[in-house]
Amino acid sequence: MRLVPASLLWRTFGVVIAVLVLSQAMAWWIFDEYVTQPRVALATRQFVSHLRTVSLALQSTSGAEQQAFIARLAEQEGLRVSPAAPTVPMRPATDRPRVRFFAERLREAFGPDAEVLARADDLSERPPLTVRLRAGETTYWIGFARGRLERDPLTAVAMWSVASLAIALLATFLLMWRLNRPLGELARAAQKLGQGEEPQPVAEAGPAEIRHLARAFNQMKDDLRKSDRERATFLAGISHDLRTPLARLRLDVEMLEGRVDPEVQRGMVQDLVDMNAIIDQFIDFARTEAAEPLAPVNLSELAGACAERAARTGAQVRCELGNVPPLLLRPLAVRRLVENLVGNALRHAGGEVVLRTANGGGAVTLSVLDRGPGIPVDMVERLLQPFTRLDAARSGSSGAGLGLAIANRIAALHGSRLQLEPRPGGGLEARVAFATEAA
Repeated sequence: MRLVPASLLWRTFGVVIAVLVLSQAMAWWIFDEYVTQPRVALATRQFVSHLRTVSLALQSTSGAEQQAFIARLAEQEGLRVSPAAPTVPMRPATDRPRVRFFAERLREAFGPDAEVLARADDLSERPPLTVRLRAGETTYWIGFARGRLERDPLTAVAMWSVASLAIALLATFLLMWRLNRPLGELARAAQKLGQGEEPQPVAEAGPAEIRHLARAFNQMKDDLRKSDRERATFLAGISHDLRTPLARLRLDVEMLEGRVDPEVQRGMVQDLVDMNAIIDQFIDFARTEAAEPLAPVNLSELAGACAERAARTGAQVRCELGNVPPLLLRPLAVRRLVENLVGNALRHAGGEVVLRTANGGGAVTLSVLDRGPGIPVDMVERLLQPFTRLDAARSGSSGAGLGLAIANRIAALHGSRLQLEPRPGGGLEARVAFATEAA
């Protein structure tokens, strides 16, 4: 299970969340330690001092004057003063830190008989509080709302913290999303470029660093396209120029019949055929398959046509073609892929070549199998590179080392890859899987 997200967006988002939560927690602790608790202590002492004033006023008044004072306290300050009634059941209310702190300050001011009580029959979570005080010869109950002691400014701080956290996270998400969008576009364009396609220029928008990166990518794409055009022109020009002298040489060799040894003549003709094959590979390698539009292709029908064409030259090609759905492919490019793989197998392995198609696992698979000497596993990647030939493994004496490279390039253009694996019983299997999602 991956705990760390892979994308830059969610990694940054996670870091911002952690930083904001830690900073808010630290802010709460500092606010509670240096603001809330000192203010609560001061307010509690002031309230105890006010109760002391009320106690002195009750001692110094009586009768109607005292009743008017009690009524004024109830109306203006919410303090309910009445003589203690033993018939009303009461219980201690020192169940919370601030209530205990208030009770301690109360006993310091009025002596050990002062108590903070709550009605025993009030089972609510925050019942009103009652202070039992002795004023002269009379014991009074002074009732007040619990909120007078437990007003908590941290509630407002918490609301502000949650709101600021939500705003900061939303702003961070939008910022990273706008930053990631051009990066994602750049990644998709780079993937298309790596597959041999021609992506649209990347928009040069966003922060300066992103604009510079997009500009550099567009410049690189243009340089690669220019280099590919120059390479294609160079290869096509050389190949075209060589065709005429090779044709003259072929004619001259054919006219030598009867004047040279037949074996020598056949060898010369075969050399000219091989040279023509190399020129054909150069021309194929110089082509740009990405320009060909996609079209529905039945891979089994296309493979069967390629097998018939190879069989007309005397090659032994056996087909094992499955029932496959049509795919959106580049028909000429895929035909070139199949012909290169079949030609490579016939040239380097000899004997019978099997051409197989199958549908399953979300892909249509094309396989070309032979019974040749095979390819060592550690040489597979090397042989997929252009102009690579390995005499010790299937390279033979002809070819420019472009057949497998061209096939791999066409496979990559269709989102796949050419796989070269040992065939059970000996030989090689060249396999390309085309995803059916592209159909």
